Amino acid sequence: GILAVLYIIPADINTLINYFSFAQWAFYGLTALALIVMRFTRKELKRPVKCPIPIAVLVVIVSCYLVLAPIIDKPELEYLYCTIFILSGLLLYFPFVHRRFSWTRRVMRPITMHLQLLMEVVPPEKNE
Repeated sequence: GILAVLYIIPADINTLINYFSFAQWAFYGLTALALIVMRFTRKELKRPVKCPIPIAVLVVIVSCYLVLAPIIDKPELEYLYCTIFILSGLLLYFPFVHRRFSWTRRVMRPITMHLQLLMEVVPPEKNE
């Protein structure tokens, strides 16, 4: 939502669609690339749904084209802003998710539980 508000500042819906699709296809390509990498590096994992490697490679190629073509065709500073905004998520990822500091668990657990109860999205209890 924040990204959409920032994209709509130029007040042009075509700009919003263009930059949103830029970010969307970047994530599609990264997801398909992760699928390919995991297929070869983590062979032992159970995969409930399998995707053929040629389809994943095709998605990576198409997403590279759809991400790079607008930049090459008409370079704009907004693409750089979009990329910086996406990469800025790493600033939050490393301390809160990757490192799992203990204070983040103490702070986030009550917030998460409250939001789950408020929105009625509590996971079912495990019967052991």
